[in-house]
Formats: sequence, structure tokens, C-alpha cells
Amino acid sequence: MSAKSINRTALTIAASLGLAARIAAPVHAAPVEYVKICSLYGAGYFYIPGTDTCTNANQIVTNQFDVARAQTRASTGTAMAASLVAPWLPTGTNYAVSTHWATYDGQHAGGFSGLVRVSGNFVFSGGFALGLDKGSLSTFTNRTQTISGTAIPSQSWSDVRGLGRAGFMYAW
Repeated sequence: MSAKSINRTALTIAASLGLAARIAAPVHAAPVEYVKICSLYGAGYFYIPGTDTCTNANQIVTNQFDVARAQTRASTGTAMAASLVAPWLPTGTNYAVSTHWATYDGQHAGGFSGLVRVSGNFVFSGGFALGLDKGSLSTFTNRTQTISGTAIPSQSWSDVRGLGRAGFMYAW
């Protein structure tokens, strides 16, 4: 083997060892900030990506639940109003009763209405309705990792709501 060949082999071995050492050495890359933290209002706040808006994940979840509750309440109210149908009081009668069931956007209600002839053309009317405001919502906005798995915030509700009306009518 010539001296030139030995030098080339030694250079190749040294370069290979240097490359192997470089590959094996831990590389400390700059940390990637997926969520930009906002410290203006305290812990738990972050910037909405692509904006300068600082918000809190817990507030987002609370808002989602509030909007869902408001939507089911409105639907229950609509169903209750639809179930309050005033009965018809034929000539020569003094009393009339009416019951109705109504549903709107998955919410249900039942109503009871009545008319009473007070005298001649003067009539009293009244009614009431009961509705079941029922719903649930799960959100993936603020998941929490636990020993048992991932905790996903959810909320369900079931409330009985009431609606009433009363009035007088005079016809001629």
C-alpha cells in the first residue's frame, strides 16, 4: 500500500467518524411555539392564531355552553307559544277549553287554554304552557389529559319552563 493510499484511507475514516459523531450529537432546535402565550391578563390566556386577540380557553368553552343553552331556551319558548292556542267560543255557549302539543327544533311543550263568557259579548281567556328545555353539548376546545385518558368538557341540562297568558275580549 502506498503512502498516498494510506493517507486517503485515514482521511476517509476520520471524515466518517466525524460525520457519525455529528449525527449522534443531540441537536437543540429552537422551540416551536404552536400557541402564542398572552400574559396580559394572567395564566391561561393565548393569542388566537393569526390575530392580536388575547383570549382564554375556559371563556371559549363557557361561551359555547351559554350559546347552546340560549338556543334551546328560545326553541322551548317557541314550542310553548305555539301550544297556547285559544279555543273558539260558539254562539250560545259559555265555556271552551283547548289543549295542544307543539314542538320546535327538538323542544316539546304542551298548552292548555280556556274561554269563559263573563256576560253577553264579554269573554275572559287564559292559558298556560309547560315546556321541557333539554339539551347537551360536548366541546373539544379545552381538553385535559388525565391518567385515565382525555377529559372533554361537556354539559347537559333539563329544565321545565312555564309560560302563561290571560286577557279579556269584547266582541260586537
